[in-house]
Amino acid sequence: MPVEGRRPDYRSSGPKRLMPQLQIKVPTLHRWGKNMAILVDKAIFTPMGQIKRVGHLSKCYVVWLLADIRRNLGEASYRIESADEFGKTLESVIEGLTGGEIVSLDEFEDRIR
Repeated sequence: MPVEGRRPDYRSSGPKRLMPQLQIKVPTLHRWGKNMAILVDKAIFTPMGQIKRVGHLSKCYVVWLLADIRRNLGEASYRIESADEFGKTLESVIEGLTGGEIVSLDEFEDRIR
């Protein structure tokens, strides 16, 4: 296995791990009149497909809180900054987790080279 250039595979982790949890938990919470909040690193959210945002909290099922991890200048420590927050329906989250940007075969092959 190559040591250099390895990175987490967030694109497949969402559908395999996050989506089943959401499909089980979100409907139950919604019946109780509650929303689910998901705090993730911006790097996890970025590869997801386009997800339609919901304008008002009362219309959403899932509230996304995106964080950005930044290194403190001149120090070995890090801080978490709020990058964005918004609501979504369960359907739009599933579309985003399973969808994505379609690329040409040539572009796909170039990326894996």
